[in-house]
Amino acid sequence: MKRVVITGFGIVSAIGNGKNDFWESLAKGKSGIGKIARFDSSTYEVKLSAEVKENPIYSNEIKYYADYDPKVGFAYTAFREAIEQAKIDRLDKDTLLHLGTSLETFDLSHITCGGKPNLKIIAKEFINGNKPPLQFPLDTPVELISKEFGTPGRKLTNCSACVAGAQTIGHAFGAIRQGEFSLAICGGFDSMINPLGIGGFQLLGALTTSTKLGAKACRPFDSERNGTVLGEGAAIFVLESLEKAKTEGKEILAEIVGYGSSLDAYNLTAPSPTGEGAKLAMLAALKNAKLSIDDIHYINAHGTSTFLNDEIEATAIRDVFQNWKNIPVSSTKSLTGHTIGASGPVEMGVCLLPLLKGLIPPNPSLEKVGKGCELNHITQTTKFHGQNVLSNSFGFGGQNATLILKKYEN
Repeated sequence: MKRVVITGFGIVSAIGNGKNDFWESLAKGKSGIGKIARFDSSTYEVKLSAEVKENPIYSNEIKYYADYDPKVGFAYTAFREAIEQAKIDRLDKDTLLHLGTSLETFDLSHITCGGKPNLKIIAKEFINGNKPPLQFPLDTPVELISKEFGTPGRKLTNCSACVAGAQTIGHAFGAIRQGEFSLAICGGFDSMINPLGIGGFQLLGALTTSTKLGAKACRPFDSERNGTVLGEGAAIFVLESLEKAKTEGKEILAEIVGYGSSLDAYNLTAPSPTGEGAKLAMLAALKNAKLSIDDIHYINAHGTSTFLNDEIEATAIRDVFQNWKNIPVSSTKSLTGHTIGASGPVEMGVCLLPLLKGLIPPNPSLEKVGKGCELNHITQTTKFHGQNVLSNSFGFGGQNATLILKKYEN
């Protein structure tokens, strides 16, 4: 089997566009959470989000899509940064392109007339093609990329909610490892900060209404946690075999060594109370990487700041890692918000900070650890001493994915 390395990384997020700004904000524990600016949320209980502060500059064609569906622009921008770092000009038959996102969300703010939605106007102006559609197809970024940069040997879009992006990385890792492709571009993109996205999650009780807490409203593993904060953005990676990367003189950011995935099939919105699915994913990743529990030196938790998720994930980590008191853990959703389909890739980008910069990013919103959430929590930026880091992603419907990265060594 081939060794798989990361040679390109691009990101758009609430705490910075571009990897350098992103890592700098992480190291400082800077939160991107603030009051919703994307739309008028005065009639909503939820008032907070983690929005991209500076929209990238787009060409006219990309702007056409991004104006109506921001996540399309985020994906394209992160892709461009990733391939530029990896020195890639064109995609060809030896390339796998696999991106992940969540379910489609129609933004009704685009289809109001006189302040009220009008079904006849919807039919005439949108369905008949006189205006952009309510929502572009989820494969739009993949199609735009293929149109501009060449058709890859295989192109895919995964829409498995909060674990979608992590699964694309796992799939790409396996494809390179087995020699199916020589190059893979993978990751996730998402934005649900619109009236229906916020409203839908509010109805589920998944979002915090603690507006007064501001930047510290997303509090993974805290005793006072009462919901997550929606974020947005994109994170894209270029994966290659180590042999190919070295032959072509590429800069190597890290090595991917393990991937595990599982399915609870327990409940649409709640994880299995035993944490079995999460445990299976972590154990599978360790086995896939041929590592023991003593070989993991940092865990980036899924940690959403919701009551059930955090307690169950903490339990699963303790069950898998009997040495859990020695393993630093943080959830950086306290800074970026929950980026849904992009969360796995965004957090794999987080995991590059300890491997490249020697720093463990904090969960600065954690003040008092909640019952059942006991772990070796990191609340201030800390020096990293180790080689291997593990990142968890869990999603609606009980989908779970775990990735393990290693500090690159010749």
